[in-house]
Amino acid sequence: MMQVYDIAIIGGGIAGVAAAVQTARMGMKTVLIEKTALVGGLATGGLINVFLPLCDGNGHQVTFGIAEEMLRKSIVYGPGEIPPGWRNECNGEERKRFISVFSPASFALALDEMLDGAGVDVWLDSLVCNVRVGNGMVTRLEVENESGRIELSAKRFIDASGSAVLARRLGQNVVTDDNCFSCWALEFSHDSLHMNYGPVYGNGAPTGVFSDDDLAAAGTSLEKLKRETRHGISGKQVSEYFRVTRRYLRSYYAHAYESGKNDRKSFYPVKLPIMPQFRKICAVRARTMMTGGGDGKHVEDSVGVVADWRCAGLIWEVPYSVLVPQEGPDNVLYAGRCIGATGDAWEVMRVIPAAALTGQAAGLAAALSLRNGSMPSDLNYEILAKALRAISVPLHFDELEIDRP
Repeated sequence: MMQVYDIAIIGGGIAGVAAAVQTARMGMKTVLIEKTALVGGLATGGLINVFLPLCDGNGHQVTFGIAEEMLRKSIVYGPGEIPPGWRNECNGEERKRFISVFSPASFALALDEMLDGAGVDVWLDSLVCNVRVGNGMVTRLEVENESGRIELSAKRFIDASGSAVLARRLGQNVVTDDNCFSCWALEFSHDSLHMNYGPVYGNGAPTGVFSDDDLAAAGTSLEKLKRETRHGISGKQVSEYFRVTRRYLRSYYAHAYESGKNDRKSFYPVKLPIMPQFRKICAVRARTMMTGGGDGKHVEDSVGVVADWRCAGLIWEVPYSVLVPQEGPDNVLYAGRCIGATGDAWEVMRVIPAAALTGQAAGLAAALSLRNGSMPSDLNYEILAKALRAISVPLHFDELEIDRP
């Protein structure tokens, strides 16, 4: 069975949803392929429930478009609040900026609503198994689901998988990085729900949730966890991630009950992630590679601006060329965590606002190239820039009315 589309998007995370909504709103027949049962990626299935700042921490909004639309929708069907005084902050700390914590399930419902409203054809529980190429272009994808093996053809493709699935299936070299065994899980504690962040964050920094005794009961320690990293991605690593992190949680609760600090009726897990919470998996080798030190620098082919969520005052222009692969194929773009970003730039670009911005830019570029009869790799930047400004997305620092980045 062959399904035919204008644009096919791999990965239903934040970047994939943004790309799909943008292309469908432009009248393109769009399919979004997601391997799990939820859209939203790490934000929903991965329980990473913080929509990081759209502002610079000094009262200036820097990221607009679908990113802002998503932030506001993330709290429509559940709790969460945008700090009302974020415009008055100076060197504001993270949680006082233009930001919101949200319920992952609520956000998933809101993203479904965006996709439904745009008319995107969504294929959940569907895994891209193979990529077909002809005349230097991707022609179709082989997708496996309950119907068996299905082929989807399209004229343009966007990889928003977070792990550069297209590039890897094509046998191309990608950039990889280390990840720690980080586990966010929703927990009930006595009278309320909250997020249990596990022993360490994705970078190995301790969370303070697990005591030394808790970790010892689990047969580990903070020092061991910091060193216990995995590079890149493989099928075995995914299974190992779930087994190891759940073992930590199991030991954590068992120790809490045995020590008498808590009991199983008032202290227990409610929701576990359905995808590994790896932060940096695989980045495509793009025409331009973002690295460290890019904050405050003008970029000729910018598609928008993002804030460094870790430090107030630092903002980055994002090049279109980080979405375009070095090796081709010519009708493919990348978005989200697998764009051409490494090192410190990867830390800035792997989060929700940047994923939404690059997803929208990739969707717009794919649709424009199809309308104009060009390839995304050859798209005239001025055409893309004009279209982005037409939907109120500032591209450069001087458009933000900020005196000095």
